[in-house]
Amino acid sequence: MPHPFLRSLRSRLLLLFAALAVGPLATVALLDYARSRRMIEGLIVAQTDTLARRAAASVADRYALVSSDIRLLSENVEVQRLFRELARGDSSAIHEAKRGADEYLESVWSLAKASYTSAELADTRDLRLWSAGSDSGSASADDEILTISEPVRDLESKQIIGTVRLLPRSTTLWARDLFAPSFGRTGYGVVIDRRTGRILLHPNPVMITKPARELLGATWSRDSDRVSHGSGTLAYTEHDSARIASYANLDSPPWTILSSTALDEFAQPFARARRSDLILLGGIIGAVAVLFVILIGRATRSLEELTGAAAAVGRGDLSPTLPNPGPDEVGTLSTAFADMTARIRSMLREIEVSRQLAVLGEFAAQLSHEVRNPLTSLKLDLQGLQRQVRSGTLPPSAEEPLASSLREVNRLDTVVRGVLELARQPGAAHRPCCLDDVIDHSLAALRSQLEQRQVSVERQRNGRAARLVGDPELLSGMFMNLLINAAEAQPDGGRVGVSSIMRPANGRGGWIDVVIADDGPGVAADKRDSIFRPFYTSRHDGTGLGLALALRTARDHGGHIACEAAADGFRGAAFIVSLPVALA
Repeated sequence: MPHPFLRSLRSRLLLLFAALAVGPLATVALLDYARSRRMIEGLIVAQTDTLARRAAASVADRYALVSSDIRLLSENVEVQRLFRELARGDSSAIHEAKRGADEYLESVWSLAKASYTSAELADTRDLRLWSAGSDSGSASADDEILTISEPVRDLESKQIIGTVRLLPRSTTLWARDLFAPSFGRTGYGVVIDRRTGRILLHPNPVMITKPARELLGATWSRDSDRVSHGSGTLAYTEHDSARIASYANLDSPPWTILSSTALDEFAQPFARARRSDLILLGGIIGAVAVLFVILIGRATRSLEELTGAAAAVGRGDLSPTLPNPGPDEVGTLSTAFADMTARIRSMLREIEVSRQLAVLGEFAAQLSHEVRNPLTSLKLDLQGLQRQVRSGTLPPSAEEPLASSLREVNRLDTVVRGVLELARQPGAAHRPCCLDDVIDHSLAALRSQLEQRQVSVERQRNGRAARLVGDPELLSGMFMNLLINAAEAQPDGGRVGVSSIMRPANGRGGWIDVVIADDGPGVAADKRDSIFRPFYTSRHDGTGLGLALALRTARDHGGHIACEAAADGFRGAAFIVSLPVALA
């Protein structure tokens, strides 16, 4: 049982107001907050991404110079000669090559020592062949982790023959103001070596050589694989402050460049705007609440009547008593409710026809195997007996029973073919076609039959050719069925009118109504829905499938058929075929 508060319509409307007005407005406030938050984050990401990319390009350029110095030390003639002589083992030749290599390397070092703390050349056993500069013990901590080691290769065989090591000064790879100007007062830049997971550059010297996870925490452990590729953004917390960083990666060396700033630094200016929005939303909610209370009294009575009508529909009464439609929204709702019940009645009728067609579809597959093949054999046997009568083998008295049997067999075969046609799959042969050509073809095919029945055709064209996508043969068969019905409704002769009316719709599509009217007795209003049901017929020799097939064809083409009383000078029935077309 519902709560007593919810039993009255007014209480439910007040609850509805809270759900549909207060709730959405509160949601708007939350969405506005989230939107401002996203705007801040987007601004930070745009700026830090620019800084990270610019810093990465600068480091890449500087590292390219270091790489060229490594090649200068390892790919020269003197060093290559030294390693080759070491491989041969001739001591005198080694001594001579060593002296030449030392002279060359010392000359290079005299030019490069301003950029490097130390340099070293070793063989494959890691025995030092040459060194220059200070020992590693005299280098600072942040310089120690920058040692760059590359293999020395024989220029001819490409085999590794030794190792060259350079310890560049930090200013060789980047200046201390590499990320200046940083974004915001709390912004800074970081360089991380992905091979070791340690920090190479940080504004706080204490953080240099520390593992990256000490700075980024769980973010680095969780997203290290993602951060190691391409560029992007990540969020982390430092000293209880939420930060956003953009990163850019270098392939060689495998370093990650980050530009970071605090989110709270930029969130404060938006707080005042959010407070103003909340005040505005509160005023809107109050105004809407007053207006709603005024309107609820006027709408309650009509809504209660609509509720009673809805309950009647729920009990199966599809023609309930509705309140008089007024000019307001409740009146519009009442009109829409009436239209809805009318459409439900129409849909139920169509569902019943569709259900019958579905049953026929299942029945048709079995019918084709069980009935049609024996009918064919029976028809051939009867025709053979008929030929024997005509040749005198059988007595002439058998002619009339055989002819009657053949007529009934042909009628059964017609019924079977009609049921199979109802069970076919739609849309198999649809293609662009001209509707006027289809109608003209149908009239031409029936010209002799209509003339024999003394039925004249009054053709009225739309003025321009209507085109649609469909199966011309099926459409022609549909119109021929309707034309034959119109002719058979006038056994003593008469008129059949064929006209078309274009109804443009929004966009490029539209509808065309093809009206086939006659001067026959017409169709009673209570029979106009039943005549489209399979096997429903008012003629003793009819199969009851013609109009069902016509309706199936119209639906296959996205349209429908309706039967109404004829107009425009005709006295009988009018079948209106509505089909969707594409306007030229």
